Amino acid sequence: MLKNINYPKTYYYMAMVFAFVLPLSKAGISLMMFLFLVLWLVEANFRQKYDHIINSKLSIAIILFFCFNLLSMIWTQDAATGWSNMRTLFYLFIIIIFSTSIKKQYINNIITAFLFGTILLEMMAYGVYFELWTIGGATTQDPTPFMNRIHYSVFMAVTSVLLLNRLFADKYSIKDKLIMGFFFFTVTVNLLLSSGRTGQLGFIAGIVIMFIIHYRVSIKSFVITTLFLSVLFITAYNTLDNFQKRVHDGVSDVNKMTQLNFNSSWGIRAIYWITTYKNIKENPSGSGVGDYKIATNKQIELLDKSYIDKDTKEFLQDSHPHNQYLKILLQGGIVGFLLFLFIIYNIFKLNIKDKELKELSILFATVYFTSCIAEPLLGLLSPLGLFIFFIGLFLAYENDDKKLAVI
Repeated sequence: MLKNINYPKTYYYMAMVFAFVLPLSKAGISLMMFLFLVLWLVEANFRQKYDHIINSKLSIAIILFFCFNLLSMIWTQDAATGWSNMRTLFYLFIIIIFSTSIKKQYINNIITAFLFGTILLEMMAYGVYFELWTIGGATTQDPTPFMNRIHYSVFMAVTSVLLLNRLFADKYSIKDKLIMGFFFFTVTVNLLLSSGRTGQLGFIAGIVIMFIIHYRVSIKSFVITTLFLSVLFITAYNTLDNFQKRVHDGVSDVNKMTQLNFNSSWGIRAIYWITTYKNIKENPSGSGVGDYKIATNKQIELLDKSYIDKDTKEFLQDSHPHNQYLKILLQGGIVGFLLFLFIIYNIFKLNIKDKELKELSILFATVYFTSCIAEPLLGLLSPLGLFIFFIGLFLAYENDDKKLAVI
């Protein structure tokens, strides 16, 4: 019976479902990743899969990063947190499952299914904003269903950049581009309506790189990028109360820091940079995958008490560093950080011959890894699922291309 399964088609249909539920359901993300793992094991054919993995620098980079973090359990004091983090990192292997299972001819349709899911999500968010309905804890001030505002903003940023890049492609009809242009507008407004500045930061980086891709590094690309972002953000500032408020909050945070007052959102992030620097200076090998809080708390106790109040101190001691790179530095030290950079390098170096998909791989990585400056996105299911989905598809294209070349 198992021999009669059409595995390529089954993976395709499962990937379509995964793509659609990715923005809508954390339970759906977990279920689909579990089903992918089960089907991959049932399919067997491990010799061919091994050949794919061993010939993929990105797959090897992911395995090395995982193994080093596992090794750091040896010197981790907080074993419970360590194993919890390792379970999360184990999800990265779904990238490898994607890469050995998805055929490249299906990838464009799978990405389109993701767009449908995200557009449905933004329609729900608009309904909350205009008080047509309520969903979970979403409010008119923070209309972000199914996930917190930070992660929601990253999803919107990726979708916005993806749609805009499709408008540059030649293979879509005028009708298709009109529809995509409309949804680019609605998704981008939705991004600016949300209170998540993390995705907005990633969006800016993605737009800059997009215009460089299409117009190279030139005066033209500089002028177009500056005009586009200026018009967009000036309009948003003058028409969207939520966006204006977040801008004022950011300016207030900076003003406080100039007075050595770090009791603010940006101030907290600045403190994490300080404590991480001191930790790495004292212990370049890192504190282990489970001990980033222990290491941070040690440095917080040594801070000048005038910098932070009691509430800020308690928050700092009980939270993550609000930065993926700082978290990796704390856990894995210099070696762990370099292994993570090796993953990033190999993502940008993926050999993808399809022009639009190659551009998308660069843009996605730009948006995602820029957003990681403000949030450890690989630590929670929704943004981790987003990373696994797109990187898995990009790597699947490269792997399938290699296999066809050999044949």
